[in-house]
Amino acid sequence: MRILRVINSLDFGGAERSIATNVPLHIQNGFDMDVVVLNGRETFFLKDLIDKNVKIIKFGVNNNIYNPFLIFKFIKLLRQYDIIHAHLFPAFYWVAIAKMLTFSNTKLVFTEHSTSNRRRENWVFKIADKIIYSQYKIIIAISEATKVNLQKQINSSNKIRVIPNGVDINKLKTAPVNISPELREQLKDKKVIVQVAGFRKSKDQDTVIKAIKKLNENYCLVLVGDGERKRECQELAKLLEIEKRVFFVGIQNNIVPFLNASDVVIMSSHWEGFGRSAVEGMAMGKPVIATNVTGLADVVGSAGLLFDVGDVNRLTELIFDLTNDDLLYNQVSSRCHARANEYDIRFMIDEYEKVYTSII
Repeated sequence: MRILRVINSLDFGGAERSIATNVPLHIQNGFDMDVVVLNGRETFFLKDLIDKNVKIIKFGVNNNIYNPFLIFKFIKLLRQYDIIHAHLFPAFYWVAIAKMLTFSNTKLVFTEHSTSNRRRENWVFKIADKIIYSQYKIIIAISEATKVNLQKQINSSNKIRVIPNGVDINKLKTAPVNISPELREQLKDKKVIVQVAGFRKSKDQDTVIKAIKKLNENYCLVLVGDGERKRECQELAKLLEIEKRVFFVGIQNNIVPFLNASDVVIMSSHWEGFGRSAVEGMAMGKPVIATNVTGLADVVGSAGLLFDVGDVNRLTELIFDLTNDDLLYNQVSSRCHARANEYDIRFMIDEYEKVYTSII
């Protein structure tokens, strides 16, 4: 069977990382799989797939992913594939509309990556979503919370299957672990807090930056990622006069050195479908602190520590307690490490391939 994976771009994010990690593994297992990106600008993930000889079809470079004329490019591709597996809005809209216009027999699969989105607040999109989702044979929800919230939107559960995201734990354990000598020197003898996330409103790096302000000079923060709110967060660090304790290291193809250098890994999201960075931190044997939101809290469970969204004081207390109580630190680290094994990528790959074979 021929399968096409579709995504807006291969920038930094959980859905993008899934494509970059999973597609080569499916190909190793004998699946004929290509990738379409609406915006084909060069990124770490895109280059990595090309280096692994994955066929990448670019609809353009730095183009507008919301351009509905992209539908016609999908129309040309539909008959070439048995299955098209889409990720994220608007890519999954354009795929569904192309199918409706052509009456193609190609089977569609969609992975829902978030427990929330702005479309669900708009009555026009509520109607449109029901039509679009109806074109998909199977919808994969990355957590039980994602499934529950999606059911409310489309009033259907028959086609939704929960398949949690997976992390390649063996790859994490064998990746290079050393950060640059310059950064290592700056972090020397510090208690290092790390957050890996795109700079988007939902990720709320602000709360972590404010918590660092409340802690003493011995604490520093490393923020891995990029996005539209990066400059705003840099300005916040300057405003709070802690810019020398907050390191913005940008997008990293290998996040292992930063996780390895950390004392605590944090995810402060307003909402989260899964929380891949939390699992990666746990897999590295680090204690994880996360917001108590559906999806993310389900993944971290009772292994890590949870706090309410935006609660700077509570986050500050949790960081302080963890880093000043060796018994607590070791207990949480041990629980997190054990929890990560439940999300080994092998389970995800196996379940995805069961979906593909079942609908053909």
